[in-house]
Order: sequence, then structure tokens, then C-alpha cells
Amino acid sequence: MFKWLFGRNGKDTRPARDPADAARAVVAQLEARAQPCLRIHKGESGNSRLGGVPDLTTSWPRYEGRPLCCVAQLDLEEIKAAGGPDWLPATGRLIFFYELEHGSWGLEGRDAGSAVVIYDTGDQRQAIEPADLPEEARFPSYPVLFTTATSLPSESRLGIDWNGLTKAERLAVEAAVEALQPPEPVHQIGGYPHPVQGDDMEARCQSVTEGLHLGDTTSSKKPDGMSSSAADWRLLLQLDTDDDAGMMWGDTGVLYFWIREQDARAKDFSRTWMILQCC
Repeated sequence: MFKWLFGRNGKDTRPARDPADAARAVVAQLEARAQPCLRIHKGESGNSRLGGVPDLTTSWPRYEGRPLCCVAQLDLEEIKAAGGPDWLPATGRLIFFYELEHGSWGLEGRDAGSAVVIYDTGDQRQAIEPADLPEEARFPSYPVLFTTATSLPSESRLGIDWNGLTKAERLAVEAAVEALQPPEPVHQIGGYPHPVQGDDMEARCQSVTEGLHLGDTTSSKKPDGMSSSAADWRLLLQLDTDDDAGMMWGDTGVLYFWIREQDARAKDFSRTWMILQCC
């Protein structure tokens, strides 16, 4: 983005620059690459909610014999009416489950089934929670609504050349980027994720669903950039730690549910993959 310029004697020969120019340049690039999304906020009524007992007409999902907890039910008509992504179905509901005891990170194949998304189009009738569902896995119902918003790429996704900035420029850029961050908790559908750690989750989803074990730190095989297949993944739901909803993932972490766009359009949510990131 910015280049160091040195004279023959090794001294910095650049003309003085206004740090605000660097900040404006970064903000302009962020805004040029912005993507629409829906943010999820506390509501008063409706069929969408975090936690609660879902309107489930299929069997309650289990992992290694244990029932998963319901973390969200999102009504697709409400999402569509709010301006949600066109790759989602227009009717029905998506019910999100996660198995707290296993606490998967989504880094290895054996995590499959520990986080599940069910696309349900049956009558809206409240399911009966499994008798062996732990009390800590019974989240209270927290009604939500959707609003349109703009999501921006992270600093790493944008590729900011931090080494090419002076200290004053770095501080100015950091302040400008921070000022653009949405207030927490950041629950979201579509757009760019709000990462806690690395911002390469599409590549990770593609790699682990192809059989790569990312939890093995000794492995030399790691996701390498964004292949065309990795670019098919879309952020289905970002579920943040939320004190008001009584939810915490790891150490104030975030659950990211991802799906390939072609699978979502085909209404096949069995191929959703979840990644957990936390501090």
C-alpha cells in the first residue's frame, strides 16, 4: 500500500506525510470491498430467536449419543423480508444446534455432527426437548429481528501493508479501522465474518471437509489461499458470545456456521460446517 523510500546512505528520504491520508486510503479500500449482510438484534416477537425450544418436525439431532442444544431458530420469510441473501430459501426455518460437551472447533472430520443446521418446512409446533438434555444446554428463548448492514473485510483479508507505514500512520489506520467496527455482540447473516482469530475460514471449511485434519499442529499441509471451491463458502450465521442471551462460546468466542452457496440454493443444509474461534 505504502512503500519505504531510502536514499543511498540508508536514510529515510520520504517527504513528510499526513497520517490521516493513510487512514483515508485504508477506509476507501474497505468501503470499496464492502458486502451487504443482516445483523441480528434483540426483538420483541416473531418466529426468529436465539435459544429456546425450536419448532422442529424432525428428530432431535445427537452427537456420540448426546443431544445437541438449540442455539438459534431463524425464520426464512423474516430474513427475506429484511433483505437477506438471495441464496437462502424464501420459506421455512433454519434451526442451529451445537453440542456443548464436545465443544468442537471445526478443525477435524470427527467434528461432523457436533454442529448441525436443520432446514424445516413443517408446521410450526414446538418440539419436546430430550429428557437427557443438560440444563446448561437449555438456553432461554431470546427473540430477535434482522436489520440490513454493511460488512467490511478484516485487516488481514484486505492485506494492509503495516510494514510500509510509519508509527503515526499505523496508529491512524488502527483508529480508523476500529471506528468502523460494529458494536458487540455481532450476530450476523451473510457478508464478511467478524473474526476473532485468523480470517481464512472459507479455506479451512473447504480443507477440513476434504479430509484435512487442521487440529494437528505437526501437519505440514495447511490451507493455502482461497481456491475456487473455498470461494463458494458463505457465512450462514455468525453467533457471538452474548450475555443477554446467556450464551458464551469457549472464552468469549464466536460460532461461525458456513455453507457452500450451491448447497444453500439447493436447500441442502446437511453440508453446513461450523468453526469456533475464541480469544
